[in-house]
Order: sequence, then structure tokens, then C-alpha cells
Amino acid sequence: MKVSKFNFCAIAIFLTLGIFGSTKADGGIAQLSFSNQSTQTLAQTPPPPPPAPVKLPVTDQESPPITSESAPDQIALATHLQTIKAKMYGAYWCPHCHTQQELFGKEAFTAITYIECDPRGKDAQPDLCKAAKIQAYPTWEIRGKYYTGRQSLEKLALLSGYKGSSNFVPQIPSP
Repeated sequence: MKVSKFNFCAIAIFLTLGIFGSTKADGGIAQLSFSNQSTQTLAQTPPPPPPAPVKLPVTDQESPPITSESAPDQIALATHLQTIKAKMYGAYWCPHCHTQQELFGKEAFTAITYIECDPRGKDAQPDLCKAAKIQAYPTWEIRGKYYTGRQSLEKLALLSGYKGSSNFVPQIPSP
């Protein structure tokens, strides 16, 4: 029996279509069926594992250190803000919060009631921030009103009713 090139090609195409027609894909596993009773796995790709839940590590992160020195007027304003129970809400990673701290200087800022909103921050109090509906940093709470953004010391003095000397140094422009 003589097989022509045409017959050989026809047989090859028939076998190829038969193989593809009997291949099953299920759950990322491709199988080739030779009969109803036997299967052979050609390739197997297991599904990826489910993603791990994201948890924020509690790391007690802190803002960069305050490097500016406080003048007597900055200390007096900070003491006044403490007396009237003003609060500054912020986050350790917030550059505007750090600039606000630098406006007071390291000595004066120790008198400010600062509330850390990021749960990863040192002494964090995110529940207070949520209760106060803080949406931006820094946010000042002065006499029951909220002021968002970095504030000049002159503006904080005005908003808080501060009556002392206002020779605040260093001068950093307000937004």
C-alpha cells in the first residue's frame, strides 16, 4: 500500500484535530483524553495562593527631630495653646506637620498637645482622630473649631486669642 503526501497530511490534520478536540482544561489543568477511562496530564499550573491580609506593623515611628530653637514668644504661645486645650492632629510622616513643629521649635513644641493619627506612629491615637473626623494633616482644634493645614504662629495667636508678645522666630511663610 502506497501512502501519498496528500494522505499523510490528511492523517496528520485528522490526528491533530482529534487531540485538540479531546483536550480538556479545568482549574488550570490541561488533560489529554485517550479514552473515557484514562487521562494523562500534559501541564499543570496550580492557582496562586490567596493574598495574605495586609496588616500595618506597629512600629512606633516618629517624626524627624525638631532642630529649631524656641524663642521666648514661641514658648509663651505654646503655653497659651496648652492652657486653652488646643490640639494639633498630625502624622509622623507628614512634612507639613514637621514644618509646623519647626515653627515652634523643640522647646515650645513640648507644650503643644499633639495627637498622632497614624496607627504606626509613636503614641498613636487614631480613634481620637477618627472621632474628630480629621481628614488632613496638620489640623488644629482651637476653641471647638478646626483649622486644616500648616498655620503661621501669628494666625494661631489670632485664632486662639493670644495677647502676648508676637516676636516669633524663625519666620517660615504660611501657605
